Amino acid sequence: MGTYLKNCWYAAAFSDEVADTPFARTLLDQPMVIYRRSDGSPAMLLDRCPHRFAPLSMGKVVGDDLQCPYHGLRFNGSGACVANPHMKSGGPLKAADTLAYPLMEKYGFIWFWPGDPARADEDAMPRIDFLDRPDRFSTVKNRLHVRGNYQLIVDNLLDLSHAAFIHPQFSGAERSPEELLAATKQRLERRERSLANHRTREGLPAPAATRKLFGYDDHTPVTSRTTMIWHPPAMLDFPAGVWADDEPEEDGAHIPQFHVITPETALSSHYFFINGRNRRRDDPEVDAAMLAMFELAFKQQDEPIIEAVQARMGEVTDIDALNPVLLQSDAAPVTARRMLAAMIAAEAQETAKASATLRAVGE
Repeated sequence: MGTYLKNCWYAAAFSDEVADTPFARTLLDQPMVIYRRSDGSPAMLLDRCPHRFAPLSMGKVVGDDLQCPYHGLRFNGSGACVANPHMKSGGPLKAADTLAYPLMEKYGFIWFWPGDPARADEDAMPRIDFLDRPDRFSTVKNRLHVRGNYQLIVDNLLDLSHAAFIHPQFSGAERSPEELLAATKQRLERRERSLANHRTREGLPAPAATRKLFGYDDHTPVTSRTTMIWHPPAMLDFPAGVWADDEPEEDGAHIPQFHVITPETALSSHYFFINGRNRRRDDPEVDAAMLAMFELAFKQQDEPIIEAVQARMGEVTDIDALNPVLLQSDAAPVTARRMLAAMIAAEAQETAKASATLRAVGE
């Protein structure tokens, strides 16, 4: 099992994945079941009945409760066993209460808080600008299942220097990786609880995909800017755009993205992404082209290399434990890993201190 930051929000599912039938998904090494109550609000429980450990996801929703498929115990959205048909009263069975998780819905996701429920704070969710502006941006979305530790995916996103090698058709196939890297300036900005990696490229034509979809030609120089903003543990806000010298930045072609990685296990991950655009917003052909573009980039190019890296690492989940050689371009992923490790250590220390206090009170 992995060691994770707990007092934070993780994506459990896209909102439209969960209806009024139980939905199962493994998250942070635990089997979970999500369902919607009669008012449409979601609830998430440990997907294991405390009686004979049957998957609750095989059961059914009865009103606002989830009924175990094996012996009919019913659980409400708070995890309380509210009905036991094997007693004459049919009433609750407190001994069978199970784990439930604080949830919220925002930006088209169902988010869960695996830490202290009393600390679940909706304001801890960062604001994602393009998802708050549906009047300006259209979106497409998808989810990948990656056989690799979630931090390897974060590494991949925070260090976009790999694009010249892994994604040449997007970076500018007619230019060498050396030319692309030489034209790119990078600035790392460390914030109190996040990290921003700014990359600007000037003097080269727009990337091929941007030309094809949004009207740029293959010779006019543009400014291309991407900023990957990491929010721990694995949420990345990715403003990206290009604009010609004769147009304001705001009027350029902008393709912002939101990447959210939730560990399935220590060695596998759910990779959710939403991609926006401010041009050709109501064109279904562009929807299809955008999905195909990101299918190529993420599914066919990034995913295989991440999985190959994990295969070479074996059961190791922390790449730093293998003493890798570091390049200048590693500054952002290395900094993020160190920040996250410090947060996890501080959280563990806080939990241990609280447990010790409770034991002392009990004695």
